[in-house]
Amino acid sequence: MRKVVFCLTSVLPLTCASCGEASNIYPVSGKVLYQGSPASGAAVFFRRKGGDTVNDHMIMGIAQEDGSFELVCGSLGRGAPPGDYDVLIEWKQVSGQGKGRPQHGPDKFKGRYADRKHPMLHATVAAKANDLAPFELTK
Repeated sequence: MRKVVFCLTSVLPLTCASCGEASNIYPVSGKVLYQGSPASGAAVFFRRKGGDTVNDHMIMGIAQEDGSFELVCGSLGRGAPPGDYDVLIEWKQVSGQGKGRPQHGPDKFKGRYADRKHPMLHATVAAKANDLAPFELTK
């Protein structure tokens, strides 16, 4: 019985810690535009400034037909924790079908907006619902 109580008291704080992480996620939406038109299919990645690139959750969204996206923070769900982020965007056009899945071509921007060492875009997520200004991209 003592072992069961010890195990439960050891696991409970970990469970609460993960619940705390999930409650620290706030909705984030925005738009990706290329020369004023929606960049449908563009992948948007948020990387916390000064964060741990190995252990931080992947935060990303995919631009819809109208260019709008919503961020998802890995297994924690929709949104992102508050903070300052570098924003990376890749826009790979579908170049055909292979084995039932779409095949993607090269990034339309040739990595210009996806350079991790020199990010061109930035955003701040506040502890509230966030509707970001559109990311206006050019070649």
